[in-house]
Amino acid sequence: MSSVPNNTPESASPEPSRKERMTIRRAPNLLAFLITGMILGAVAGFLFGLLGPESQYYTRGAIVGFFLVIGLLIGAAAGSVVSLIIDRLSVKRRRNVTAQIDDVRESRDRPGS
Repeated sequence: MSSVPNNTPESASPEPSRKERMTIRRAPNLLAFLITGMILGAVAGFLFGLLGPESQYYTRGAIVGFFLVIGLLIGAAAGSVVSLIIDRLSVKRRRNVTAQIDDVRESRDRPGS
């Protein structure tokens, strides 16, 4: 007979599942709101610069570039503000749930064994 321990799943004592309280909420993706705001602001700035009145001091390209950059900045700020407002609303709508946690790994996959 050998003294090698038997590490089969049948011989391992099954760990009881445990219950844990968790909080669930849907948080917005800040990067998506920033990019969307920047795109909308850039389009608005481009159109405003392109369709706006002409100037005798600046070229049309300079005016479009200026309003494009301003639109990007304003759009990014507006997107982040909208994201923060939606995030605050999601905190108010969070739910507390009880989840059952089962250990499905085999004993050889556990650290320290």
